Amino acid sequence: MKGPIIIFGADGYIGWPLALHLGVKYDIPIILADNFSTRALVKSVKSDSLTPIKSMSERLKAYEETFGKDNLIFEPVDARDPEQVDHLISKYKPEAVVHLAQQRSAPFSMIDQEHVLYTEVNNVVANLNIMFSMIRHTPGAHLLKMGSMGEYGTPNIEITEGDIEIEYKNRKTKVMFPRMGQSYYHLTKIFDTYNLILSNKLHGIRATDVMQGVVYGTRTDEIVNEALETRFDFDSTWGTVINKYVVQAVVLNELLLYGKGKQTRGFLSLYDSINALTLLLENPPKEGQYRVVNQLDEIYNTTELAEKVIEIANEFGIKPKIRTIENPRVEAEDHFYAVEHKILPSLGFYRKKNIKDVIREIFETVIKYKYRAEYAKDLIYPTVKWKNLKDMKSSIFPMPEQYMKVLSRSEILKYFAPSIEVSLGDI
Repeated sequence: MKGPIIIFGADGYIGWPLALHLGVKYDIPIILADNFSTRALVKSVKSDSLTPIKSMSERLKAYEETFGKDNLIFEPVDARDPEQVDHLISKYKPEAVVHLAQQRSAPFSMIDQEHVLYTEVNNVVANLNIMFSMIRHTPGAHLLKMGSMGEYGTPNIEITEGDIEIEYKNRKTKVMFPRMGQSYYHLTKIFDTYNLILSNKLHGIRATDVMQGVVYGTRTDEIVNEALETRFDFDSTWGTVINKYVVQAVVLNELLLYGKGKQTRGFLSLYDSINALTLLLENPPKEGQYRVVNQLDEIYNTTELAEKVIEIANEFGIKPKIRTIENPRVEAEDHFYAVEHKILPSLGFYRKKNIKDVIREIFETVIKYKYRAEYAKDLIYPTVKWKNLKDMKSSIFPMPEQYMKVLSRSEILKYFAPSIEVSLGDI
């Protein structure tokens, strides 16, 4: 990599560790763009990161002190604003753009109509703004866009990596593998996929659409002290299944198994997510090519995961039981699941640590910060049910008003990072 990389959504669970990894690995500017919305949206459901994450200014200071480098540059940007995005991309003319700046929670998108609207507008508009700015200012640059394996749903055939060949009435053709998201969040990822494909046909945008599985873990090689920790969400709205199971074991002494417990998905650790994204940046598609990558490592159902968590819990002297509860989601609970994923292995991808070792690391983190989850014990239980999505506005979890509109750069700094130095000139 030779020249600036912009990470939209760089304050997040994946964005911050990716910024650390790229910053340490390369002597090039890594531009961190964010409006800190995830911090506010998680707090809007009365929760918070289990790990006490630092402000961006403290993170950057810790990075410089730990690694002796100053190539991480923060820019306050709301990706919903086309002018802010355009200014950033035209200024840096990046070699690559990583797009993670989206509302990432399926349950959050299913709270009420207001949360649906926020999710769909935020996610689709941000993607369009980034896409068009790149077409104007860096037409040959690589857009690495975070999609989701959830785009595909749970079809009764193997999910292909890219197009699928079909035959109907003695004629054959190739089409994009069918999509059927099971939440409004997942539908936004599908909209992004269609917009990228059309943009590729019209303008030749060079893009990798990453269909990522469920990520778990608290550490990467660069997270070497508390000041560099990434966020870790544990509540039923924002947490992912393995991370939630560990918190449930430590705080509740039971694991909450949804429905039949046979819901099957692809998983990868935070280590492997960061390494895979780096491999894709280092090996972009050809200029003018749109590429789909199924980014996962192993496939498990939720019961198998619960059993692994219980096994590791026992090593820590914790003896949780499995408790079956009603599934708050509307989804297939016993289904076929197979995924083609050849591209990343062909680029040299390998598993950094096995799942049990990563679960041990999660237990160490959760036990250390257990006190931060105990206050929100009720939020560990499901609070959002798919079939209850009827109201215009929720009385329980109202949307933060400031995020219903585009934030200016000065507002982003005022709310969340008052000590940040801005490098794009006067605000």
